[in-house]
Amino acid sequence: MGCVQKSTSYPDTMPNDFNFVLDVGHSSYVLDTYNNKLTKAIDWELDTTISYQLPLNERQRIYKILKNIDIYKYPENYAPTSTVTILPTAPYVFEFTLNGVDSKINWEENTESETKDAKELRKLFFEVVSTFEKDGRVKSLPESKRAFL
Repeated sequence: MGCVQKSTSYPDTMPNDFNFVLDVGHSSYVLDTYNNKLTKAIDWELDTTISYQLPLNERQRIYKILKNIDIYKYPENYAPTSTVTILPTAPYVFEFTLNGVDSKINWEENTESETKDAKELRKLFFEVVSTFEKDGRVKSLPESKRAFL
């Protein structure tokens, strides 16, 4: 399998193949736009999955954010240079397809870094989460009983 060079140029409009999976905080939420589903962790042994399609205008907005922060500058295993000790950390995994290229960003540690790149990436993730958390169907899901100690 050969390496695919990631393009750093982004089309003005969202490519038709743009999709992503965002896994927030040990699967507290997993949004999968490839399969139009959202999973919420309810307990350590129980998840709830619903059919959920992110509205087109929201996908376009997320694409613009990706473009503005130059998402391809982030390595697969992202570790900001500044250190802020926060326990427990809330890891993020972001897998996406853009212009036929599949990419993945794992942010396992130091998720409270204050570097510019970290702030921009964290803002992207918070934007996605806030978008679906406003939806009435998501609000009606059972409360999570998971605690990260």
